[in-house]
Amino acid sequence: MVNEKESLKCKVLTLLRESPDIVSGVELSKETGRSRVAVWKAVQGLQEAGYTIEVSRKGYRLAKDLADSIYPWEFGSDEAMFTHFASTTSTMAEARRIAESGKAQPGETHIITADMQTHGVGQHGKSWTTTRGSLAFTVVTKNYLPLACHSRMTMAAQVALTKVLRRITGRQFYIRWPNDIWSADGKVVGILEELSSCGNICTWINLGIGINITRKPHLKGTDSIFHREAPITRKEILTQFWDEFKVQEKLAAEESPWLADEWNRLCLDIGHRMRLAGSGKTVIFRGVDSFGSAIISTPGSKGDRLMFPGTGSFIKSYI
Repeated sequence: MVNEKESLKCKVLTLLRESPDIVSGVELSKETGRSRVAVWKAVQGLQEAGYTIEVSRKGYRLAKDLADSIYPWEFGSDEAMFTHFASTTSTMAEARRIAESGKAQPGETHIITADMQTHGVGQHGKSWTTTRGSLAFTVVTKNYLPLACHSRMTMAAQVALTKVLRRITGRQFYIRWPNDIWSADGKVVGILEELSSCGNICTWINLGIGINITRKPHLKGTDSIFHREAPITRKEILTQFWDEFKVQEKLAAEESPWLADEWNRLCLDIGHRMRLAGSGKTVIFRGVDSFGSAIISTPGSKGDRLMFPGTGSFIKSYI
């Protein structure tokens, strides 16, 4: 049965992958329900994208596949929610354009991927290095969360990715406030949040995510999730993240207390003394509340207080 949600490129590529031999144009046309001319145009598009497809009078054969492709048609019936760039200044810049254009409808999620970012961005305008062997993408969400709850989307992404990375590597990864994921050796994931609001409602929240898969930047305190060749593709990582993120996104939108509970369970720093990056003051980190605010106390003090996301961060070392 033909899946109407799959594009012709997706269908043709699947059929070529399933056959070690030449597949005729007639057979591809019959299996996809499209004309032979349309099939030929789909093949040309795949060739231009980098798939080596041999063409002869007998038909078509996939001579060399793209082992780590994240083109939209690789995601089957979910293709419409992906936009891919071979190179772009920043997936965050593209996501902003898409969020404002209305391509991502209310309640829908859209994911922008890129093989290369020339001007990747991090917190406070810092550059984000997109190394070979990394995965850079931005998630566009339109859940119309109250502005006070916007950090819950970053929490959802942190929880989802930490669970996925633990599952696919067998290693321990930990959430760190406000927007990182670390191994015991250093930072492996950074998440940047950008939003637009009207009144007290977020019209969209974009989450820029960078993952060091097999290589890390030449920066102190960084790590990669694999130290050798990755046994899993970027497509598989994205697919598993998307499945897990949908679960956590729902908790974020419902303002469920379970999201903060899960975040705190996966956090590395709870109960430790930390130094505030701005003032240098020593605090004890107690976890986060349901809105993503850090619960901290000063050594020797009796009560806890809140530190809102964006008002400070910790130096990631214990005192």
